[in-house]
Amino acid sequence: MKKLLFVFATILFVACGNKVASPEPVEEDNLSINLPEYTRLSTEVPNISSNGYISPGQNLVYNIEIEHPLPKDSLELLQDFFIQKGKADYAGINKIIVRAYLKGTPIQGTPYASMNLIGEKKDIFINDDALKIEALMENPSADKPQEIVDPIIGSYYCSRTHDTYVFNSNKTGFFLIQGGGPSEFTWKRSGSNVIITYEAFGNQKLSFDTKSKTITEISESFGTLVFKKQ
Repeated sequence: MKKLLFVFATILFVACGNKVASPEPVEEDNLSINLPEYTRLSTEVPNISSNGYISPGQNLVYNIEIEHPLPKDSLELLQDFFIQKGKADYAGINKIIVRAYLKGTPIQGTPYASMNLIGEKKDIFINDDALKIEALMENPSADKPQEIVDPIIGSYYCSRTHDTYVFNSNKTGFFLIQGGGPSEFTWKRSGSNVIITYEAFGNQKLSFDTKSKTITEISESFGTLVFKKQ
């Protein structure tokens, strides 16, 4: 009997000695390994008082970039992940927003999807304007031979009005008011003079400065507006 007890005690000791230690906290990259691919662009954190209190109206916003449009179930996976992360990082937060931008379009300020948590209610909103912007943006191919292009080609942003002009190499482009859909146009340039033509609104004259890489617009409502190349 004593021998059996000794053997049992020896087995128990060995088993306890080989006990696996508790795992350490997992980093975000490891947590998101099974999620759709994304790139975190920025985080807008809520204001926190000196005693650590977060008021109910404070937002926690994650801005991310995705390669292409995703189905709703994939967006829900991203939403749940960032809700879990946000609640872990900011105890007491009850308003978490995830803005998903299509690759190449975050400067336009129009997210493809907005995934919101307010209190205990979750919503996902798809913005069709973001798909239009993606279709209108010029995507250069790596296989395409490099050509001499007009220096005006690119995106121009006005920090005063938060509007954007985009000029493509095929003489098309679009104007985007923040929060609105794109207005398409064709364009031609002669020196610093640029004429853009909207199908519905007709012609508009802009000035292009090759040195400062800016577009200048004379607006009846706002006066002189300067758009800087991004």
